[in-house]
Amino acid sequence: MNQGEKLLEDLREMVPSLRARGQAAEEAGRISEETVEELKRIDAFKAVVPKAYGGMEVDFPIIPQIFRILGQGCTSTAWCMGFLIYHNYQFGHYNKKAQDEAFGGRGYTMAAGQVMPSGEAKRVEGGFILNGRWGYATGIQHCDYMGLSSPVSSGDEDEEPVLYRFYVPVEDFKILDTWQVSAMKATGSHDVTLTDVFVPEHRSTTVESMRERTSPGMAINTGPLWQIPLLTYMVFGAVGPMVGAAEALFEMVSDILKTKVGAYSGDQQQGLMSQRIRLARLKMELEATTGLFEKKAEEVWALVQRGETMGRDQRSEMRMVISHIAKKSHEIVDELAHAAGSRGTFLDSPIQRFHRDANALATHAIYEYDHVGNIYGGTLLGVEPPANAMI
Repeated sequence: MNQGEKLLEDLREMVPSLRARGQAAEEAGRISEETVEELKRIDAFKAVVPKAYGGMEVDFPIIPQIFRILGQGCTSTAWCMGFLIYHNYQFGHYNKKAQDEAFGGRGYTMAAGQVMPSGEAKRVEGGFILNGRWGYATGIQHCDYMGLSSPVSSGDEDEEPVLYRFYVPVEDFKILDTWQVSAMKATGSHDVTLTDVFVPEHRSTTVESMRERTSPGMAINTGPLWQIPLLTYMVFGAVGPMVGAAEALFEMVSDILKTKVGAYSGDQQQGLMSQRIRLARLKMELEATTGLFEKKAEEVWALVQRGETMGRDQRSEMRMVISHIAKKSHEIVDELAHAAGSRGTFLDSPIQRFHRDANALATHAIYEYDHVGNIYGGTLLGVEPPANAMI
C-alpha cells in the first residue's frame, strides 16, 4: 500500500466522526479542531506537497477521492479541508523562495484560496501594495495564508491589466463576519479585506502562467502531477464533496427504508415495489456517476504520464464531465432526502445537513452547466473554446 492509498484508508476511518461532528461544526461556523488535528496526524495536508519537500505528491486519481471520502462524512468538511489540502498544489507553482517559505517549516501550509479577482494591486519597489475585499475565504480561521487574485496595471492606459496570483499571511487580513448562510456554514467562508498591505515579489506569479503551466514552479516540480492544468486539477477535487454526499445519503436512506412504515398507509417501505424500483434506479445512477468520476480522473492521469499535454478541447471536456457529475449527484441527493421523510429533517440528523449543503453547493459557479455545456458542445462541432475560457 502506497502513501496515497494509506491516506484514503485513514480518511475512511474518520467518516463516522465527521458525521457526528457535523451539527456542532455548523453551529460553530467552523470545522472542529478535533477534525483538523486528525487530518494533521494522518499527514493529509502533505498529500500534494512536492516530494522534494517531504510531501507525498500523490497520484492524481487519489486527490478527488480525498474530497469524496471526506464528503461521505460531511460536505462542509470536505469542501473546506479538501481545499486546504489542495491549495498546497498551487504553492508548487510559485518560485523556489516561495516554496521554501510555504513548505520549509512543518512540510505543508494551510491556505484559504479565492478564485475570482478583486481589489487592486499596485507595483512598488520589491513587490506590490494590495487593497480591497475578497469573498468566500473558505477555512480562513484555520489558515497560515490566503491565495487571491488581483489585477496589476502596467501604468499604460492602452494596456490591459495583468492578473496576478498572490499569497498573503492571514494576520494581514481583516476577517469580516459575512458568512451568515443556511448551508455550508461550517466552511467559515467569510469575506476578507486588505488595507495597504505590502506583498513581496516572491509571493506573486501571473494567473495565466499558473493556468498554462508556465509558472516558475514548473521548472522545479517536473513530475506528471504538475503537468495537469490547474483548472482541470481543481474541478475534479471540487466535485468530490457532491459525490460523497450522494453516497452518504444512499447509505443512510436505504437503512431508514428497511424499517420505515408509511404514517397514513401503514405500508412497510421495504416491501413496496415503488421504493424498491426507486432505490434500484438511484443505485444505477450513482454507480454510473461515480464510474464516470473515477474513469475520467484515470484518463487525465494516464495522459500526463505518457508525457502528453491536455489540449483545450480535452480541458473543456473535463469541465463538462465535472458539471454533469455535480448535476447528477445533486439530483440523487434531492430524491433520497425526499424518500427519507420527516425523520431526515431533524437538526440532529445528518440527512438534512447533507441535503442543504448539497443544494447550496450545487449553485457554485464551478459547476455551471449551461455555460460549460456551451463551450464543450462547441468543441464537438469544431468550434475552438474562447481564449479567456476558464478551462
